[in-house]
Amino acid sequence: MRLRELVHEFDLGLSVVEAGASGLTGEVRRAYVTDLPDPSRFLVPGDLVLTSCLWYHEPADSRPFAAALARSRAAGLVVGLLVTRAMPAGLVAACAELGLPLLVIAEDRSFTPVCEIVLAEKQRLSLQQRQIADLVGVLGSDTAAPGEVSAHLRMLGADPHLPTVVVAASAGPGDGLAETLADLLAAPGRRLLVHADDDKAVLLVNGAAEHLDGVAAELSTAELPGRGRLMAGVSEPTASVSDLGSALEIARRRLRSARGHGPGRAPVVVSGSKVDSHAVLLSALPTRLRRSFRHHMLTPLADYDAVHGSDLIGTLTSFLESCGSWQRSAEELHVHVNTLRYRVQRIEQLTGRSLSSMRDRVDLYLALTCLDVAENNQPATGTA
Repeated sequence: MRLRELVHEFDLGLSVVEAGASGLTGEVRRAYVTDLPDPSRFLVPGDLVLTSCLWYHEPADSRPFAAALARSRAAGLVVGLLVTRAMPAGLVAACAELGLPLLVIAEDRSFTPVCEIVLAEKQRLSLQQRQIADLVGVLGSDTAAPGEVSAHLRMLGADPHLPTVVVAASAGPGDGLAETLADLLAAPGRRLLVHADDDKAVLLVNGAAEHLDGVAAELSTAELPGRGRLMAGVSEPTASVSDLGSALEIARRRLRSARGHGPGRAPVVVSGSKVDSHAVLLSALPTRLRRSFRHHMLTPLADYDAVHGSDLIGTLTSFLESCGSWQRSAEELHVHVNTLRYRVQRIEQLTGRSLSSMRDRVDLYLALTCLDVAENNQPATGTA
């Protein structure tokens, strides 16, 4: 819940004295009542601090109290004047200087309703996050039924009959990825469903087609509060709920492609509007087609590895990544060149492909690239 929502959407008797640097856009995660002169050791980022100002004895007390809240990245301060009757001297100026939102509650109102609403919203969001996580889990499975997906979407306030764009994103720890994505893409006509896990997030943007234009462009303007860099993969709008699983996979594959870019701070966003790598091109292929190709090309090697305890797939990967350099690949694998030659011969026998042929190398390299995000680092076994 944003601080402005708490002020304007509920009859809590709250008045804004100082909007602070965030302009009341800060996320309220918890309500914390205190009259300690320095409560910082008990606070967490996003706390809305409520106080009766019993800590105040002289004007010099105001700034240290406000500074403790700002240092703890509190969402704001609510002052009750029932006891002190007047705003502590210097508190307004201190909050303005520190960018800390300052509110005052009417004398005939209690802190209790504020705390109850914040707690209820926290519980609602916690339930919603579990529901979104369940939806993402369903979409990531091979058995996602359209009816089940539609039911999840309706429960979360989205319309299964409208298109959805899926965004898979990552950033640095502590970059507030979920909040950044939600703030950036929030717009009339859109329903946002965000599932975040530390520095990774999946975002479903649901709405009419005209409201989904520009999602990738909007992500490209992201500014993270921390030191991380936004990486994102964006799917095309889905035509139906049955496409959502593929859209999630496409977004995740494009995120992997985004991570392959060089260093820098500017956001890297990969979408279908810019096909600039084989990974992006492959992401547009249906999952079953890519799995079938991968299975046909690599299963003989995976089966051989499973029986003999070898690593022909790792050898193939190293050899191709080394551009066919025997010496460099042997050094990387910590084996003699003759051992590498023997392994390559075995690979050629099992696959029926020649690693001296560029065409065959390309086929094998693309097969290695056709790893599903959910199966990353898993052996290429099983049927298509």
